[in-house]
Amino acid sequence: MTAIEAGRRPAANVGRRFYLIMSLLMAAVFIGGFGQTVPDDFAPPGLPLLFHIHGAVFTCWVLVFVAQPAFVARGSIKLHRQVGLAGTALAGLMVVMGLAATISAFPARRVPAFFPSTIFLVMNVLGILTFGGLVAGGIALRRKAEWHKRLMLCATVSILGPGLGRLLPMGSFGAAAPAVMFAVILAFALAGPVADLIVRKRVHPAYAWGVGAIVLSTVLIPPLAFTPQAAALVSLLRGL
Repeated sequence: MTAIEAGRRPAANVGRRFYLIMSLLMAAVFIGGFGQTVPDDFAPPGLPLLFHIHGAVFTCWVLVFVAQPAFVARGSIKLHRQVGLAGTALAGLMVVMGLAATISAFPARRVPAFFPSTIFLVMNVLGILTFGGLVAGGIALRRKAEWHKRLMLCATVSILGPGLGRLLPMGSFGAAAPAVMFAVILAFALAGPVADLIVRKRVHPAYAWGVGAIVLSTVLIPPLAFTPQAAALVSLLRGL
């Protein structure tokens, strides 16, 4: 084994562990956050059926997201690719159900009190569209593993908001609640580039797209949310 090969193997092993650890950390955010509301969600009268379907699809995505790096870490590449086919369809359902749940939250009076309604609408729509775009990029580049895994990681970071909103004491942050949530999401997003710098001594260009998309979607929220059009749309959705 050459010195170059010896150097590459430890880096590859560290990279595999990193993606598995990140997937577990994000799964913990989702489980910890939604676990606080699940009992009430099933108590009479409970949530509308659409929200339960959305929750089931979201749960399946989290399971797949944790399983995929676990398969790679143990060398089960064939299984990783097979599950990835199902994950493609699941990602499409995530986008559809995410948009449907956001729209339905207004007539169902399920918009969190700590967010202005227009912020909630724009944040969720941009978040799920960013997720869909990054997943599409990850699927298109599935044969380029270094691009694929980074884009898929960033895609799931982009939808951390709902879990964080339930896990963190958002009500105690007052008007700063959106900024706190965005700061935590950005911390997760930057973990990848930092790991690259430590392990590879350089940041992979996939993060320019992945982290860049997350930052751009965040920056666009205030100017889009505080417009007459956003306010009119919220009024329309509330009347459904």
